[in-house]
Amino acid sequence: MKYAIYLRKSTDTEDKQVLSLESQESELKRLALLHGLDVVETLQESRSAKEPGRPVFNYLMDLVSSGKVDAILCWKIDRLTRNPVDGGQIQWFLQNGKIKCITTFEKNYYPNDNVLLMSIEQAMASQYIRDLSTNVKRGNRAKLERGEWPNHAPFGYYNDKATKTVKVDKKLAPYVVRTFELCIAGKNYQEISNALYEEGLRTESGRKVFKSQIQRTVLNPFYYGMMLRDGKYYEGKHETLISKHTFDSAQEISLVRSRPKSQSLFFPLRGFLTCHNCGCNLTASLKKGHHYYYCTDGKKICEEHKGYMRENYLYEEVSKIFDDIHISEAKIELMYQAAKELQERKAGNSMDMTKSLKASLDSLKSKESRLLDTFIAEQITKELYDKKTLELHNERISLSKQIKDLEMNEPAFTLEPVKKVFLEANRTRNEFLNGNDTKKKEVLEKVLWNLSLENKKIVTVKYKSVFAVMSKMPKNAPIHEMLSGLDSNQNKRYQKPLSYH
Repeated sequence: MKYAIYLRKSTDTEDKQVLSLESQESELKRLALLHGLDVVETLQESRSAKEPGRPVFNYLMDLVSSGKVDAILCWKIDRLTRNPVDGGQIQWFLQNGKIKCITTFEKNYYPNDNVLLMSIEQAMASQYIRDLSTNVKRGNRAKLERGEWPNHAPFGYYNDKATKTVKVDKKLAPYVVRTFELCIAGKNYQEISNALYEEGLRTESGRKVFKSQIQRTVLNPFYYGMMLRDGKYYEGKHETLISKHTFDSAQEISLVRSRPKSQSLFFPLRGFLTCHNCGCNLTASLKKGHHYYYCTDGKKICEEHKGYMRENYLYEEVSKIFDDIHISEAKIELMYQAAKELQERKAGNSMDMTKSLKASLDSLKSKESRLLDTFIAEQITKELYDKKTLELHNERISLSKQIKDLEMNEPAFTLEPVKKVFLEANRTRNEFLNGNDTKKKEVLEKVLWNLSLENKKIVTVKYKSVFAVMSKMPKNAPIHEMLSGLDSNQNKRYQKPLSYH
């Protein structure tokens, strides 16, 4: 038989206990010499076997298929495969005799062996990978929820193996702080990289830190105490290097820098208008001294792009949507006062309920004492004592949870900012019509996500935040209904159909 030695070692966690490629090769060659095996190829691969597609393994299968090799020598069967696709190919070649023997350090596999045994071994290897992945992810989530970082420490920190925590690197941390200072000062990433190099920062090879590393540093909330993982934030217990204010300031500068450069012509409505017929954005151009908007027809299916709308016409159309977020100042004041009274009433009720729950919690102590005295006096059985003790314990947990929830409960929304937004909404129409082009764009950015047009008329409007709630409020609705709508919907987006004739 013509043997091929196949060696594999991946960098995954499950391979930490597997011999290195050099050790595998040494052991298998000794085994081949001991049993007089004819080795014609030695192949090695540094790649996980979780999924099919390993190039060296595929080459090995080509050798088997062509008859150049008819036996395989490997450390263990899971070095060959840990997924059902590659495992099926190995089993098929064994069954049809293309592979006459698979020799491992522990045993041999032959074509006439019970294929079920190999299937079980391969399935166990595959399941081990899946279980390990699940356990690792679960462990990482648990660490994050405890405020611990489960991965390699970011620039400016190091992983303390003794305590398994992330600690500040006293040598590199000042460069992190300096990075944020330079960013807030208006320096771009390349300029920051150059400045840090002049101030002594070097990579392990003695070069400048790449500007991509600078960008990752500036965008990483880890430095002010928040850990971002899979789109979710966790509060970290590690020592912070900057304040949140510093981080936010750097984000604002980075956002401005990442925006595309302004064009020579400024069209204040561009970016807010879409075609209701095809969903494409409306663009604008200068024709004969006037600004015109029209559908881009990016999908090549729309007739709306043939209709041009002059900018002044659209200003009048767009201004009508502000009527839907207008509420009289007198009614705003009534809403404000009613909401304030409601909050105060809720706060009072919450205090009374908390006081009552704490009294119930205190009464449990005397119940537990009486229960213990009864048990000691042998007036009740051990089983009944244990049952009642458990009931009191559960009641204590329930009461404690209710008290904690009440103490942590906050108002659904803050009244003063909401009142301010309502008053601002009353001024938006005049600000839009009377403001310059820059002001018009600012008003739209504050109020709208976008709106769609069909036959030169506004069909739908997507308002932002509280403005969406205000647009849906009937202007003659009772105060309590308007408050209820604001309370439950202030953080949602709405799409409201409009018809103007």
